[in-house]
Amino acid sequence: MSDRALRRDDHPAAAGAGSALPVLLVHGAVQTRAVWAAQVEALAGSRRIVVPDLAGHGETPLGEAPLTIGGMAEDVLRLMDDLGLERAAVCGVSLGGMVALDMAARAPERIAGLVLANTPRSLTALPWLRKSLAALDPQRLLFPIFRLIGRERSARAGLALARVLVGPQWVGRTARHHFIKGFATMPDEAIVATYGAIVDYHPVDPARIRCPTLVVEGAEDAGSIRSQGRDLAGRLRRARRIVLDVGHVAQLDDPAAFNERLIAFLASLESGPEGEPIGRVSSN
Repeated sequence: MSDRALRRDDHPAAAGAGSALPVLLVHGAVQTRAVWAAQVEALAGSRRIVVPDLAGHGETPLGEAPLTIGGMAEDVLRLMDDLGLERAAVCGVSLGGMVALDMAARAPERIAGLVLANTPRSLTALPWLRKSLAALDPQRLLFPIFRLIGRERSARAGLALARVLVGPQWVGRTARHHFIKGFATMPDEAIVATYGAIVDYHPVDPARIRCPTLVVEGAEDAGSIRSQGRDLAGRLRRARRIVLDVGHVAQLDDPAAFNERLIAFLASLESGPEGEPIGRVSSN
């Protein structure tokens, strides 16, 4: 087993599920596969559900290779190979959505559809700022902060600052719990490498994405992420955009609303004519 082989939960489809598309659920930064518990419960039996921990997260070790979003996408595609999945839908939140986009650009024949929740194309839409941040290597500042006050207190301080700068609903109560637990349990190197991968990432060209895509925007999410999501939905050829009354981790803030849209979208992938555009709509 490779030191980057992803640990995962693999839930089989029920006997009567027929040819339902498998779905992979990909978590965000400093989270684990546990953030998808409500979606696994809602989809249980209807199709095969694979829920991995990305490199450095949960039970998957960081490994020796440099951590990049492209590398994470390759990790998930290799997992599909290992599990015998020729084609699947991929649902990602935040960093997980960026990984899903990269997967669809690298292997379009493998990805039947995308659900991108709270997903920016990159840390910033401004190329000059992205280049400056990569040169500054700001995530390295986390090492002395962790040594000074610890990872858990660092997470709590960061969330408190975010409430002031972004808004009190940006990270909901359940998401807050997962973020704090992630910071408390992940190694320093894994946290820094994860944020470094986000800073360094060059966004995927939306023209390379062929599959139907559902873009889920949070009404309480950060403005930069919302604007990037709207831009992405507008540039994808086969995208539908919806807006939910949630913050940055949509499936945790309102599982019922998220599951309803997710289930409907997966059904549309299986019932719609191949190659038919799904159109662009926005709903609250």
